[in-house]
Amino acid sequence: MFAMPAVLFFLSLYVFPVLFAGYISLHEWNILATPEYVGLDNYRRLVGDAQFWNSLRVTAVYTIATVVPIWIIALSLALALNRSFQGRDGYLTTYMIPAVISLTVWSIAWSLIYHPTFGLIAALTSPLGLDSLRWLNDPNLAMPALIILSIIKGTPVYMLIFLAGLRAIPTDYYDAATVDGANGPARFRHITLPLLKPVTLYVMVLSIIIAFQVFTPAFILTGGGPGSATRVIPLFVYDEAFRFLRMGYASAASLEVMFVLVVATLILFRILGRDTSK
Repeated sequence: MFAMPAVLFFLSLYVFPVLFAGYISLHEWNILATPEYVGLDNYRRLVGDAQFWNSLRVTAVYTIATVVPIWIIALSLALALNRSFQGRDGYLTTYMIPAVISLTVWSIAWSLIYHPTFGLIAALTSPLGLDSLRWLNDPNLAMPALIILSIIKGTPVYMLIFLAGLRAIPTDYYDAATVDGANGPARFRHITLPLLKPVTLYVMVLSIIIAFQVFTPAFILTGGGPGSATRVIPLFVYDEAFRFLRMGYASAASLEVMFVLVVATLILFRILGRDTSK
């Protein structure tokens, strides 16, 4: 009985939407009319849809370019903050500010930072003769612009997760290794990394899933442009569903992405999840 509210919440907001998306993906439906069964036609159309594959490629590039730096920076900061020094608590509090700001507000703020005339970056680059840079209108700069703001926004959260994992490692292991003559890199390689493996797996899986679902920054800053340079999969699904009213096609695309994420998660569990219970 106590678990029932959580179970109902999970069934109604997670399981049912997935099942309903699977049902709609087998139909043509524009919301206004009765769904028309078309079988696997939507999935067959996806295979030959160049826009879908471009969105999948753009999303993969964004994901890799975002999560890998986040893993490295977050772990490095966690290692630095896992020791006492002057002003540590103040620095930690300040660095967590991006994590608690709404993603919508964060994206709007960065749209002003990237403004080619009065933005902060323009003010810094104009003396260098780079005042013509238009971050959000240049196909070569729009994706790096999204990646930069996403890294700054996401790193504090994962840094905190890594820090919690580091705090859970008993200091006895490090003391014994020091007595045996192990230096800092050796302790990191043979103690920190193995014992931090469950946390690392969690951070990797969570960050990849969140990166693949990026919508707000791309929608606010670029709208998927210029051209299709930043048209990530969630924007593709949004356009198909709510601009063109092709709900069945959008649902098929969503399930394809879910399948990709499931495969990626299983691969990570296969690589990193073998000894996490030890």
